[in-house]
Amino acid sequence: MTAAISAQRQLWLMLFVALIIWCGNLEYRKLALSDEGRYSEIPRYMVVSGDWLTPRLNGIKYFEKPPMQYWATAAAYETFGMHQWTARLWPALTGMLGVLAVFYAGRRLFGAECGLYAALVLGSSVMYALIAHVNTLDMGLTFFLGLGLVAMLIAFDPRTAARVSQWWMHIAWAALAGAVLSKG
Repeated sequence: MTAAISAQRQLWLMLFVALIIWCGNLEYRKLALSDEGRYSEIPRYMVVSGDWLTPRLNGIKYFEKPPMQYWATAAAYETFGMHQWTARLWPALTGMLGVLAVFYAGRRLFGAECGLYAALVLGSSVMYALIAHVNTLDMGLTFFLGLGLVAMLIAFDPRTAARVSQWWMHIAWAALAGAVLSKG
């Protein structure tokens, strides 16, 4: 029992260290791209105005994109303050969660070694890591589409019990709804 607890603590510690490394450079550079400025200003205005329902850019209603990332960034602003790293927190967290989802699916469907390699490949992919550190809507969409795929793969796995399979299909549907709310 003690060895299992120790191994579980080690796993949580490794996950925590990976999260620190993954999110450690979010403040490294200033918000530069037009997208980064736009997707940080809309939530800032939500926090300042108190209107979390109507996205506005420079005072003009901005309904071009769905609101999920605006809400998540506004919540990060409320919780941690308005910083460049909090503007990038949602893409970074969804990127990390995407790596964890791939790890879980690989481990569950093909074994622990496959899950680890799949997570390492995805997490070290240059484009994936770069997009996870830029304030755009793409990583949220990528995460929710990936989670939907992972959930469907597990739901349709013949080893998954029928009742559990239904539960995974509900996760898949919720993830696809999250994708719609992320980028449309």
